[in-house]
Amino acid sequence: MLPACRLVRVAVCLALLGAGLAAQRPRSASDALARFEQVRDRAEGERRRAVDDLGAFADAEVTTLLVAELGRAQELGYRQAVVRALGRQPRDGAVPALAGALEQATNPRLADSAAEGLARQGEAGIAALARLLEREAAGSSKWNSVCGGLGQAETPAARDALLTSLRKVGDRDRLPPLRNLRRWSGDAAVDEQRVLLARDKDPLVAATALQQLAEQAHGHAPALALELHRRLGDKASPEQHGAVLQGLLLAPTVATLDALLASAAAADDPFGDQRLPAWRRALGDAAWVQALAAAAPGRKAVPERVVAAIALQFVDPAHLDVATSALRGLLGQRDPDVVRAAAAALVSLAPDRAADALLPLVATGADPLAAIALEALHTLRSRDPAWPAELLPLATGRTPGLRAAALQLLAACRDVDASAALAAARAGLAHKHWNVRAAAIALLTAVRTPDVVPTLFERLDAEQARLRADLTAALKDLTGQQFPTTAAWRDWWAKAGATFTVRPRRDQAEPARRDAAGTTASYWDLPVVSDRVVFVVDVSGSMNQPFGTGNATRLDEAKRQLGRVLAALPPKAKANVIAFGNDAQGLATGLQAIDDRRRKAAAAWTDALQARGATNVHAALQLAFADAEVDTIFLLTDGRPSAGAIVAPEPLAREVRRWNVDRGLRIHTVALGGRSEFLERLADDSGGEHTVAR
Repeated sequence: MLPACRLVRVAVCLALLGAGLAAQRPRSASDALARFEQVRDRAEGERRRAVDDLGAFADAEVTTLLVAELGRAQELGYRQAVVRALGRQPRDGAVPALAGALEQATNPRLADSAAEGLARQGEAGIAALARLLEREAAGSSKWNSVCGGLGQAETPAARDALLTSLRKVGDRDRLPPLRNLRRWSGDAAVDEQRVLLARDKDPLVAATALQQLAEQAHGHAPALALELHRRLGDKASPEQHGAVLQGLLLAPTVATLDALLASAAAADDPFGDQRLPAWRRALGDAAWVQALAAAAPGRKAVPERVVAAIALQFVDPAHLDVATSALRGLLGQRDPDVVRAAAAALVSLAPDRAADALLPLVATGADPLAAIALEALHTLRSRDPAWPAELLPLATGRTPGLRAAALQLLAACRDVDASAALAAARAGLAHKHWNVRAAAIALLTAVRTPDVVPTLFERLDAEQARLRADLTAALKDLTGQQFPTTAAWRDWWAKAGATFTVRPRRDQAEPARRDAAGTTASYWDLPVVSDRVVFVVDVSGSMNQPFGTGNATRLDEAKRQLGRVLAALPPKAKANVIAFGNDAQGLATGLQAIDDRRRKAAAAWTDALQARGATNVHAALQLAFADAEVDTIFLLTDGRPSAGAIVAPEPLAREVRRWNVDRGLRIHTVALGGRSEFLERLADDSGGEHTVAR
C-alpha cells in the first residue's frame, strides 16, 4: 500500500493531467461530442467551453446538438456562446435557428453574433438577412446588426440588399448600409451611390462616402474632398476632416495646399501608417514642397504650422535643402508646439545639419523653447562621450526650464563627471521651482556615490508630498534603507557612513514603488503622494464592458475609485479630473482645492460621465500637461489609443517624453483588462508606477 503522502502526490498528478487534457482542443467531432456529454447536465457556465469546442465542427450531429442547446439556453452569456458556435462556419440546418435568434434578440451583441453567423451560411443565410433587413425598422439596433452581417459577406446578394436599403432610407439611417459597403471596390453601382452621397448635405454622410472613395483612389475623390472641405463648419469632426485629407492626398496641388493643411490639422492621426505613403508621394513633387515650405511659417493656426513641420521631415532627399531651410525658420517661432515639431523633424530629416540650427536656440536660454531644442540635441548626441560635459554648464543656468531639462538629461547620461554633476544637482536642490528640484533629485540618484546620501536626507524636512516621496524613493534606491525622519537618517549615517557603499543600479524591470508613509489616499492600490494631481480617466465606448464578476462596468468601477480617492485627499491638496473619449474635457480648467463643496461637484460631474466614442489619449495628456501646477498624473485606460493627433503607441510615447523633459511630471498608469506595453512605457519614462486591474 502506498504511503499517504505518495497517494496525495499521485492524486495531484492525475488532476493536473486531466486539467491538461481538458485544456486541449478536441481533434474530431466525436471527441467534442464526448466532452460535451460529460457536462451536458451541468450549469450553463460549465457547458460554455464544450459548446465553444463544438463550433469547430460542421457535422450534422454537432449542428443538431447546438440547435437544441440554443433552444434550452437561459442565460444571455450562454445563449451568445451557442450562437457564436453555431454560426462559426457554414452548416446545414443552421439558418432557421440563427434567424430565430436574431429576431428574438434584445441584446445588441447577441444580434451581432447571430447576424455574423448568418453571413457565413451562404446564399440561404444572406437571403434570411435580406428579408430581415426589409422587415426591421431602419435605424434600430437590430437593423444595424443585420447591416453588419451583410457587410461581412462579399456576395452580390449581400451588396444588392445593402444598396436597396441605402436607396430607400434617408438621413443618417443611410450610414449603416453605406459603411457596410466599404469592402466593395470598383463596383460601378456602389461607386455611383458613393459619388452621390459625397455631395450630401449631411457632412457625416458625405464624409463616410468620400472616405470610401478615397480609400479606393477613385478619380472623383480629390474634387469631392475639396467641395466637402468648403462646406465643413467649425463643428466638423476629426472623422470628416480625415476623409477630406484622404481625398486631397490622392492628387495634391499647390491650389489645394491650404485645404490640405487645414484638414490635416483637424484630422485624427494625419501621419498614421495608412496616410504616410500618400504624404511621401506628395513630398516628392518639387513645386508642392516649395509651396509647403513657403506657406508653413505664415499659417495663422498653430496646428497647421505643426502639421507643416511634421510633413517636411518626409520630403524626398532631392528637396532636402528646401525642407531644412523651412524647418530652421520654424525653429525661430515662439509657439512651443511649432518649435517642438520643427526640432523633431529636423533631427529626423537631417541629423548632420540639426545641431547647428538647435545650438543657437539653446544658447538663448528662453523657456520653454531652449529646453525643447536641448531635448532634440540630446536625441542626436546622447551617445557622444563629450555630450555630458556640454550639458553640465546648462544644469546651473538661469532659466528654470532649461536648467531642469539639463539636469534630467544628465541623469540619463552615462560617464558623467560625478563631482561636477554632484555640484550641479546640489545647487538645484535649493531652487525655488519644484521641477528643478525634482530633476536635481533624479541626477543625484543617477550619480550613485556615497556623498549623495546625506545631501538627499538633509533635504527631507524641506519638502513635502511628491518631492518628499521622490527623496525617500531615491534614498531607498541608493541604500536599501527607509527611515521616517532626517534625524533617524543622521543616526544611521553616523554609524554606517564610513563604510557605506551604494547599492547597484536598480533593474529597470523592477518597479520604483513610492513611499506611502503619511498618505491616506490611494487610487487603484497606487499611493497618491502628490498634492497637485490630475486623474485622467478613459470614458470611451469599451468602458461599458463588465468589470470583475459582478454587474458593474469598467466605467462604474472607475467612478467608484475616483470618488474614493477624492474623498481621501488631504485638505490642502489640489486636484482635477480629465475624462477622455473622442476628445478630452476637464472637471475644471486647472487644479483646484478639494473642499467639501468641490467634492460634491466632482461627484456629480463624474456620475454624469457616459462611455462612448474612441480613445484619444493624446488629447487627454495634452490637456493634463497644459496645467503648469500639475506634478503628477494618474492615467486610466482599457485600450490602445485610437483617436487624436497621434495614435500609434510608440510615437505617442515619444511625444509625451518630449513634453516632460523640462516638467518632471510623474505619470502613473492603470491598465484595465490586461497588460499594456504602452502604459508601462509611459510610467517607466516618467519614473511612475504601473498596475493592471481586472
